[in-house]
Amino acid sequence: MPTECGIYELSNLGKHETRDPKEIRESLDDLVDKLNQDTDSSESWNESVASNKEEWESLKIRIGERQRELKQLVTDKKAGLIGIDEFNEKYHRLQDELTELETTVYNMRLGTHVE
Repeated sequence: MPTECGIYELSNLGKHETRDPKEIRESLDDLVDKLNQDTDSSESWNESVASNKEEWESLKIRIGERQRELKQLVTDKKAGLIGIDEFNEKYHRLQDELTELETTVYNMRLGTHVE
């Protein structure tokens, strides 16, 4: 089902559901258009940041923290301070958290709920 922006939420596509390839292509083209870095896109981005300044700052801080944790995790593994099992567990957790945070950024940027 399309969102208010006409974009299909990918999480709602079940294994047995089929979508017209043309509809999917158009939906993805809409997303790409919204992400283009033209003047309108920059203005839209600035408006979104200005209207949600506290949330943007929080997201930026949390993303930075997770990136530093990931870097430290790789350093610890290379130094032999942690084993492969611990590394894999923490690595996947951090990657999942970063993906979630980045999805939040995209959703705020696009004004949608793409998952």
